[in-house]
Amino acid sequence: MYPSALFAVLALALPALLSATPLTVETVEKRAVDFINPTLAGGSWLDKSAGLGEPLNVVISAQSSPEVLTLDGFLQYAQTIGFNIECLGLHLGDPQSANLGDGRGDVNETEVLRESFGIPGIGTCIESLTGGNHFRVFPQAETGALFLAVSKEEDLEDKHTIVPDGYNIGRDLLVAGAIGTKIGFDGKKFKFTTYNTVSQDVTGLIAAGTEGINHGIAQDGVIKVLTVKITKTFP
Repeated sequence: MYPSALFAVLALALPALLSATPLTVETVEKRAVDFINPTLAGGSWLDKSAGLGEPLNVVISAQSSPEVLTLDGFLQYAQTIGFNIECLGLHLGDPQSANLGDGRGDVNETEVLRESFGIPGIGTCIESLTGGNHFRVFPQAETGALFLAVSKEEDLEDKHTIVPDGYNIGRDLLVAGAIGTKIGFDGKKFKFTTYNTVSQDVTGLIAAGTEGINHGIAQDGVIKVLTVKITKTFP
């Protein structure tokens, strides 16, 4: 091709080349997950208690702010939504365990938190006497998600048995008190933290009904997944 002809071709093609969308290299990122289904690796959506179990009916998503998924950070969040450590730090009864399919097998609850009725220090003592909401905490090692077994229970005289429909009621009460924006106070650091919590219903992972359920109390098969984001810490 003669030089003059080459220049003519380039002159015609150059505007199209300049206006074309440039080639890009797509970056593949690891996708975050809320949790990993325990049953995929031999686990269960029921914890274990005397041969039966209680449903793990609330999950704190692994996509929550990392601070919320720590032991101290989650306790502060729990206090913000109306729960606290047991009365005088005492726990009666054997711990329950759960297999979350994370390779550890059956692992005991890390803590039991009870409704505090907005009264610091002694609120959970009132719950222990009169009954109320409470939950057990099981962290999933692979993701950091927290699995909660939530239920509303009777008073001390009735030996803290679960109230009728107590699994669904306890779960829904906890979620109702958690969603939206809440401000918590860390008395150790004298800081306030603003949390924003959203909830999503997940079905199809645990069958509705009473099969394998402690106390023979039916549950509706709905798991509430809470994503908790810290939006501000001050001062």
